[in-house]
Amino acid sequence: MSDEKDAGAKGGPADVAAQQAKYPFHKRFVRKAIEIRIEVERFQEALASSSVNISPSGICFQIADPLEQGERMRVLLYVPRGKEVEILKVQARMVWQESSGEGWRVGAAFEQFAPGDERRLRAWLLELA
Repeated sequence: MSDEKDAGAKGGPADVAAQQAKYPFHKRFVRKAIEIRIEVERFQEALASSSVNISPSGICFQIADPLEQGERMRVLLYVPRGKEVEILKVQARMVWQESSGEGWRVGAAFEQFAPGDERRLRAWLLELA
């Protein structure tokens, strides 16, 4: 198979280059495609949402209305633990968003976790592997 054919194939080098051009921030961690309940707190309101994918460094989620470029928010992650739910709290910053059929898909980078929550998130993501 030639490089030209590889470049045109979905997931090939050309596709990767196009994604990097569209989203120039560097992905350091593997994203886990998982849907959990989240709340996005901004401007004194809490917006219920759900995740699309999560990594130790950020989250992608669906939301009804667009956010401001670079907006900072608090995100509550409702992590399932058997029959219980553990709530992890993290400050995040919106790094990209795009219109989707159900509103907006937002990518946010985690900036600061509540004490112990980063370790708990990493442990939970490892359990999913």
